Amino acid sequence: MLTLKKYLFFLFLFSFILTSCKKFLEQEPTNRLSVDDVFKNLEGAVTTLVGTYGNLKSTNYYERNFSLFADLTGGNIKYSRSNAPALLSSYSFSNNNNADQNDMTGFYEIGYNTIYRANNVIAYINTIADANQLQKNRMLADAYTFRAMAHFDLVRVFAQPYNFTADASHEGIVIRTQNTLATVPVDLPSSVKEVYDQIISDLDSALLLYPQSVPVYSGGTEKTWLSLDAARAIKMRVLLYKEDWDGVVQFANLLTTSSYPLISNFNYVNSWRRSATTSSMDNEAIFMLFARIDQNQGSFGDNFNPGNTTFGYMAASNNLLNLFAAGDVRGRPGMFVQAIQNNQTYFYTAKYQGRNDSANNQKLIRISEVILSRAEAQAELNNLPAALTDLNRIRQRANPMLPPLNLSDKQQVLDSIFVERRRELCFEGHGLFDITRKKRNLVRTDCSGLNCNVAYPSPLFAVPRPTQR
Repeated sequence: MLTLKKYLFFLFLFSFILTSCKKFLEQEPTNRLSVDDVFKNLEGAVTTLVGTYGNLKSTNYYERNFSLFADLTGGNIKYSRSNAPALLSSYSFSNNNNADQNDMTGFYEIGYNTIYRANNVIAYINTIADANQLQKNRMLADAYTFRAMAHFDLVRVFAQPYNFTADASHEGIVIRTQNTLATVPVDLPSSVKEVYDQIISDLDSALLLYPQSVPVYSGGTEKTWLSLDAARAIKMRVLLYKEDWDGVVQFANLLTTSSYPLISNFNYVNSWRRSATTSSMDNEAIFMLFARIDQNQGSFGDNFNPGNTTFGYMAASNNLLNLFAAGDVRGRPGMFVQAIQNNQTYFYTAKYQGRNDSANNQKLIRISEVILSRAEAQAELNNLPAALTDLNRIRQRANPMLPPLNLSDKQQVLDSIFVERRRELCFEGHGLFDITRKKRNLVRTDCSGLNCNVAYPSPLFAVPRPTQR
């Protein structure tokens, strides 16, 4: 297995590699020997997968650009400084096809680089001489999950939601299941339906492989590596966007077990204040990114930490802050840090505060999301009592003094779930995606600049695919 020391070394190595103009493995098709050498043994193959995990921690992916995109465009974030803020073109919906005038270009490139790495594992898995079948199955399962995850993240940013057309025949993204000379594709895009079909096919392959596999990594925790439950949770999320309500309920039921207990109201705030000795506070997480421990690398929380003068300018909007009633543990003061910037008072989420060994693991999927997704699916299936049971579970965890919500109108239940998702999952990458898949108008009253309000449907809701640079 790969040790923690080697894991951290390879994360650093691949972070360095990804900053180069010509990336390792990007030129492999013209130098087949290098690929063959990498996949001669188990350690080389695992190293490739560790590099793929490293991709997720890039500032272009989950460490900043992709993770911030939906909350910034969806109205949960405002800037607390006006000079050179990140993702300003996305915030104002002014990206274009020119790669140098599109602040999601880096995400586009690393998304396909992630797919590229996964494809290499899938293509060369059987050349590994010293791996048994159970180990190969684990690496294959991770590769299929990575490929599905990256395609899903890309199609959410660069295409309209699945239900934009009745049969999802509208333009999606390029599907990449085999590698060619370039890591960033120039082929014609497939329809959104075809992209989702490929995503689900890959997740189904992974779901079959995980039970017939053994671990190949060491270090971190089991939740910082992909798993059977992570693949289930990702598929549940995909089915939610696809509006396969029965499928959402099915996969949510597989996940809502004692393995992922809801953090109590009393411990909720502290669960977002991780230290090296409080990993039990991650109980609600199904899949998370291990927080960096190198002081020179920083963390996702730097974007919200007012003490960080380089990135700490992503403050909570008043639109979001006003959603939390008195007594809600997720509101002020517990879950927001107050700071004065340029003689104005701002509030920053406390979900990711801290640095180095106090930085919080970035929870990419939590059980509370699963419960709220099941609530939405049950409401869409007209099973309002079940929907309200799940909804009230999250509401009353946030404020145990609240009486249970008792509604008989389907739309009122769906509206309540929509708002509850925003309260519970803010700064976790859902904002704009929830707005567009529910065909709602974007309204940002606490906003400055272009396109603060955008009525659905709008071409602005799909970022133009950047041309290669």
